[in-house]
Amino acid sequence: MTATIIIVIVLLIIVLILNGLFLYLEKRGNNALGGDAPHVDRDPGLDEATAKYLELPKSQWTITSNRNKLNGWFVKAKNQSDTTVILVHGFAVDHDSLNIHAQMFHNLGYNVLQIDNQAAGASEGKYMGFGYLESIDLKAWTEEIVRRMPDEKIVLFGASMGAATVMLTSGMTLPKNVKAVIEESGYTSTEDILSFHLKDRYKISGRLLLKGISVVSKIRAGYYFGQADCRKALANNHLPMLFMHGKQDYAVPYFMRDELMAVGDFPKVGYSSDKGVHIRSYYTDSARYQATVSDFLNKYL
Repeated sequence: MTATIIIVIVLLIIVLILNGLFLYLEKRGNNALGGDAPHVDRDPGLDEATAKYLELPKSQWTITSNRNKLNGWFVKAKNQSDTTVILVHGFAVDHDSLNIHAQMFHNLGYNVLQIDNQAAGASEGKYMGFGYLESIDLKAWTEEIVRRMPDEKIVLFGASMGAATVMLTSGMTLPKNVKAVIEESGYTSTEDILSFHLKDRYKISGRLLLKGISVVSKIRAGYYFGQADCRKALANNHLPMLFMHGKQDYAVPYFMRDELMAVGDFPKVGYSSDKGVHIRSYYTDSARYQATVSDFLNKYL
């Protein structure tokens, strides 16, 4: 009897620990993968260009996905355009984190839709999904664009967890309007990136621990970590994709870009920046970065 009680207590403690770790990783407002980002001086003119972009009129859009009300902000191109770029932000931030990229796409002549993921910014939701839950929402956003503008071409751009989101979405059956995907600083899978940080920060191998947290994630958030595997999605992708990564990325190691590019049979373009840190390659290599994006879209749209 005593042994049974001890086993029950141990199991309860394990469950409580796993649940606590799940909340630490996925609950709205948490920043488990955050840290102090290095200061990066932006190329001359970028701050001014972004400030001007933020003064432009915006239309607020709303959709419902995963039973959450989600918000996005649409900015028309200066001149008539038949293409909209959806920008998908990363972990524990909101759409404002990609304002500088949004102004770049607007400068290139495209309509821009900046969205707040579920559990971020002005959107509803309790839990972040490491790209899996967000990919379901992103598909819904593409369908909303088609509903409003049936002939519109759509480009998906994502950074960090947003990059994982667009890659996971690329493996789905999407509206034919979706023409191209751009990912920056994306990781291979949820398990890979969490395991990397466990080893990097705490010097432990946490694969078994992550399996336990994944079960809690399935119960509470509706998905296993294994469902957020970008390599599996890319194996089903047919859209042209631009893979962008800084070689000094402190949050998502650069080698993951090469592993991702090795998967699937679809048109691929690679970009790297020797000095680029996490999702900030554009800050210090803006001319080449923008030219790479422009050339890619001109080729595949």
